[in-house]
Amino acid sequence: MFIKNSKERGITLIALIITITILIILGTVAVKAIWNGALFGKADEASYKTRVSKYKEEVEIYVASEVSEIYGKDIKSINSGKPLKELISEYKKEGEKFDITEADVNIPIKDIIKDIEKNDEKHIVVYKGEIFYVKNDKNQNTEREAKWCQEVGIRILELKRTTGISNISGNYELVNGVYMCTPALMTGFNKSTTRYVNETANGTLTPGKWIFDEPEENWYDYKKSKWANIVVENNGAETYFTWIPRYCFKLDKDGQRSDVKLIAVDNSYKEPNNKSDNGITWKELEAQGYQIPEAFTFDGKELPGFWAMKYNIGETSVPSILDYDMITKSRTITIKNIKINNIPDDVAKCIVYLNGVEKYKLTSKSEIDSINTKEFKLEGLIKGDNVINITLLNSNDEMVGSRTRIYAVAEVNSPDLSGFEAIKDTTFYVTYDENGNEHSTIPISSGNRPEHWYDYSSSEWANIVVRNNGGEIYYTWIPRYEFVLNKDDQRSIVKFIKGTSTVTTGGYQIPEAFTFDGKELTGFWAMKYNLGDTNTTLFDTSIISSGTSITTQGIKGSSVNEGQQYTYYIDGKQDGSTTQDSTAKHEFKNLKPNSTYTILIEIRNKSTDALLGTIVKKAETSQPNAPNLKGFNPECTYYVTYNDSGKETIGAKIKKDGSNMPKDWYDYGKSKWANIVVKGKKEDGTETETYFTWIPRYQFKLDEQTQRSDVSFIEGTGGKTKADYQIPEAFTFDGKELTGFWAMKYNIGDN
Repeated sequence: MFIKNSKERGITLIALIITITILIILGTVAVKAIWNGALFGKADEASYKTRVSKYKEEVEIYVASEVSEIYGKDIKSINSGKPLKELISEYKKEGEKFDITEADVNIPIKDIIKDIEKNDEKHIVVYKGEIFYVKNDKNQNTEREAKWCQEVGIRILELKRTTGISNISGNYELVNGVYMCTPALMTGFNKSTTRYVNETANGTLTPGKWIFDEPEENWYDYKKSKWANIVVENNGAETYFTWIPRYCFKLDKDGQRSDVKLIAVDNSYKEPNNKSDNGITWKELEAQGYQIPEAFTFDGKELPGFWAMKYNIGETSVPSILDYDMITKSRTITIKNIKINNIPDDVAKCIVYLNGVEKYKLTSKSEIDSINTKEFKLEGLIKGDNVINITLLNSNDEMVGSRTRIYAVAEVNSPDLSGFEAIKDTTFYVTYDENGNEHSTIPISSGNRPEHWYDYSSSEWANIVVRNNGGEIYYTWIPRYEFVLNKDDQRSIVKFIKGTSTVTTGGYQIPEAFTFDGKELTGFWAMKYNLGDTNTTLFDTSIISSGTSITTQGIKGSSVNEGQQYTYYIDGKQDGSTTQDSTAKHEFKNLKPNSTYTILIEIRNKSTDALLGTIVKKAETSQPNAPNLKGFNPECTYYVTYNDSGKETIGAKIKKDGSNMPKDWYDYGKSKWANIVVKGKKEDGTETETYFTWIPRYQFKLDEQTQRSDVSFIEGTGGKTKADYQIPEAFTFDGKELTGFWAMKYNIGDN
């Protein structure tokens, strides 16, 4: 507000205050708009999701190590976080029973999540081995964080203080102005296939959330004759139930009308308007002529109420309106081949849920009509049961179709590899990629188990392969299980058993194979098949070892062909790859002296990546004995070297102690052997040259099929050999063991 004055122009103090106030208000609105309008919101969401996803991963790694076969810890005993203790305490105040106590929460959260931020410690907990976000009135948290956690697969722990509706225990409670036994849902229903049913404004019944979640507050109101309803889905068929709370009644004189009172299990009755009233006893009610229906007494027990079946929709003998296939892979589920039989015209929405959380929603007719071509990927699976559901709704949000499937991450006894300890270097983990191609290059001795070696929930069984001299034996781990046979279709239902328990589910039995020599087994390795014919060698190579290197001498065998790729591994670590011809050599360098290594060459089709075969060799890096020059005349004996092209150079005269030998004189790991030449003259003055090569002491093993040998040098004059290896007789002379000998190559100038 501007005030004109003949003497001066300006703003009064009041006008200035008003202007500043308006600017502050506008500034606040602008900041909120920027924040809510995604300038900061999107970045904040991405940052938070990244952070809690990392927390989730850390929890899974910690839990996996704690509950392994080594530790043998029960997953239910892994509980952590101050907010979890507070939640348990709040439940206690509310009269509700929590399934663990505050004393069970005894692991510091920072032992599990090392770098958890201080603000996140107010909400993030580990409950029974799983990460949760705690929503509690006492904690100052936000809806958006809970929503973001659900979107990355983190479930919510929440205590809601509502008026009776959240109580589903069957207790006699004041709910919406009337005392009644609340609907009992603790037992008797599968929480994964049962949903609350809500009544819409026009009186139609619509399935809502699953009963493992809190119901909506308008689920029921018995004072207004709005009864509690649920629906149970079974293989596409739906059965609706209504909760009948315990009551007593009295007929009028004509027997046409009745007076009904909702009573407690002890048959007492409380008036809603008098909270301090201890109630009217059954003795008083009975004296007034009230009686209780027989249905509230079952098997000698008094019931708080019962669920009365209303009607069935769908017949199990008739195909469901909705069906789909699930493909499971490494804790991910893909829904595909969705079929809606005779799609009703009034289908307006298709919603895909994972564990009660909406993941996908289709709302257009074109999308729903082409639903059979779509795939939905569900990630962030939890331990235990995962509930997958597709629901079809019409334009009034009434359910016209639903299909629920339950997928559980199987808990099995870990594969026992102790029986392969003696051959651990030549026993390899086997995995298969999405194209079905085998990968088996990591020896079990490496300690580097593949990340997705097995997942019994997804029918991905643990496999290994034992390789020996060209032959391969494949094994599959069969974890301990029980089964029951369906005599009608000759199919069996299998349940895995942890440990060595002999207790079975009713009607189930444990195969005899899990009992051996009077002991109960956690599982056993079943031989799948043998590969490799002793009469035919598909692939082979010979190797030469030196003190710090191992060299393969090309690839031979009946299956060597063009278009093949050779990848080299040493102790499970890749050391190079080539698509050159099969004569190419490969050197493993910078190895430790006097050490044993497992060499694996993987042969694949270069175009399809299909595994064609493998070569496995064990080799020792033993330093070859240095050439002994004492038997030669240093005045006429010279070092001989060769470059990479094979060009010869005659160097300096030798010294008997070898102190002046050329730097690149020999390298046995590269098949570069020590050579010398002795020069002399005949009586007629003709010059002669006699060449010698130093053969250091070695042991070898000959493959009779390929006539190729593996060579390993022996230091000193040792006589001990590896299995199937032998030392040539030439290293024993005149009763003495030799470190090596000089073999004459040829003479020049001798007739």
